[in-house]
Amino acid sequence: MKFLIVGDVVGKKGIERLEKELPKLINKKNIDFCIVNGENSANGKGLRKQEYDKIKSCGADVITMGNHIYYRKEMASEYIKYKDLLIPANITNLSGNNNVVTCKNGKKIAVINLIGKVEMGEYIEKNITDPFKTIISQIDIVKSIGAELIFIDFHAEATAEKIAMGLYLDSKVTCVFGTHTHVQTADEKILNGGTAYITDIGMTGPKDSVIGLKKEIALKRFVEGAYAKYECSNNEAIFNGIIVTTDDKTNKAIEIERVNM
Repeated sequence: MKFLIVGDVVGKKGIERLEKELPKLINKKNIDFCIVNGENSANGKGLRKQEYDKIKSCGADVITMGNHIYYRKEMASEYIKYKDLLIPANITNLSGNNNVVTCKNGKKIAVINLIGKVEMGEYIEKNITDPFKTIISQIDIVKSIGAELIFIDFHAEATAEKIAMGLYLDSKVTCVFGTHTHVQTADEKILNGGTAYITDIGMTGPKDSVIGLKKEIALKRFVEGAYAKYECSNNEAIFNGIIVTTDDKTNKAIEIERVNM
């Protein structure tokens, strides 16, 4: 099987690029299953019903989230109504949608979302459990209902934490991919135990920006140390992600390829 996983969709321009490229890529590369991180799709922070519907209509089977799940407080009670939207499994004050198991091409596929514990902000750090402890119980849950392929979106800041998670889960899951930093890393590999891994799959969002943020706002924050309201850049978006190929007999990952358009 072929799996396409798309990096953090950022704002209106990210959605527009996704709508343009995703259906074509699914067709061209004979993609069987698609995961999209949508936690920045609503003007850079969070997700609403309208973004959920657009991402799904492009061909996404599952949408993952991250730390901005808290940004739109009015949506907290709504997220669990979207059956293909994942709430990070180690969040303690939001419940439901911790994992999804779906059948495609005769295979049971599980997707699990986690938030890292390092440098993710005080509020996040106070409201999550240890991802390394949480993930084992989640894997046990999805395996108990027959999951044959397991994909982990680890939404984390620290490169070392992501690498450690990949090594920790090697041979236990099909793929561990990092999200959150919006910068695609060049370390895609198949680990010794057969798990596909990459530290960060990048973003689908404005190219001429600071991880999706308007340059002038980012510079004001960093150079002057002054507060400036977050605004997404409005220029042409890049499209980042990975394609993971698995063996239909063993369900092991046999190839991982970066997508950078």
